Amino acid sequence: MDLLLLIALLVVGFIVAFAIGANDETMAPAVGARVFSVTTAVLLGAVINVIGATLLGGGVSEKVGSDLVSGNEMSIAMVFAIMISMAIWLLVASVSKGLPISTTQCIVGAVIGVAAVAPFLGEEGWGIEAIDWLVILQILGGWVVSPIVGFVISAAIFHVVRKFQRRAKGYADRERQEHVASYGLALFLVITALSRGGNDVANAVAPLVALPDFQVPFYLGPFVIPGVMVPLLIGGIGMGLGLIVVGRKVIKTLATEVVTLSPTSALSASISVALVMFVGTYLGLPLSGTHVLVSALIAVGWVSRGPIQMKQVKDILISWVVTVPISAIFGVIAFVILNPFFPTP
Repeated sequence: MDLLLLIALLVVGFIVAFAIGANDETMAPAVGARVFSVTTAVLLGAVINVIGATLLGGGVSEKVGSDLVSGNEMSIAMVFAIMISMAIWLLVASVSKGLPISTTQCIVGAVIGVAAVAPFLGEEGWGIEAIDWLVILQILGGWVVSPIVGFVISAAIFHVVRKFQRRAKGYADRERQEHVASYGLALFLVITALSRGGNDVANAVAPLVALPDFQVPFYLGPFVIPGVMVPLLIGGIGMGLGLIVVGRKVIKTLATEVVTLSPTSALSASISVALVMFVGTYLGLPLSGTHVLVSALIAVGWVSRGPIQMKQVKDILISWVVTVPISAIFGVIAFVILNPFFPTP
């Protein structure tokens, strides 16, 4: 592949990774429970993103959107358009109101928009009929069911935790419980963040990892670097910088503007997210950790009968509903603009 085109793909991959990092809410429970400060959360999260991306992201093999379009091979212009539309909407949502949105929803919307408009731009074999609607229905089902399951599990765990808390003998014993939970929460979120770093990097650089250019090693003097490490490292650095530069707002939204958290309630919500995401991943369902986390946080607020900021919850739900159509529109616009520069051979 032409060197300039390869560099351009890496730059776009970095921008998408930056946008994904900017919308990373993984550390929000620890901030809400006052286990980490916002600064500690973004710095630790950034380091873990880079480690997770480089160590755990290499197993990614599927191309962005391939399952949604029956395995059809996308053109360079289509891949560019999907990645750019994702970056735009993720950054807009993060910078404007700090709303946590689903990267999976961004991909689905962008792929549908690009696939639908492709025939009008000379791409044969595309259009609405190229979209696998059974896959779309499975994804939609996961978006609906997973938050409900996350809510139920989180509520059940925190209900049990509350029973143990009632047995505490005095204030000191109760504080000891919260102190122990804070260590568990910190460790738990580090492990979860490693996993998300490895998975989220796929949304940014999966098309690059599969390129033949990155299947061969790079030589830097006496050092031999596996080619696949280049896009993974760039993606990890992009996510880390996005979290540091922009991600504070999203973390604060979930940490302080939905429910009031303690270490035990934050740990209960985080365990729920991990269980749901693990089972979903095992079954091959593309779930959204953002959806599950928000519902899990609402659940612990409901169990504790604490205040739930319904206005903020409403804004988050609206952002979820509009993400698919907005991503589709951005995808169409980006594809129309880029397609003349990458004519079909």
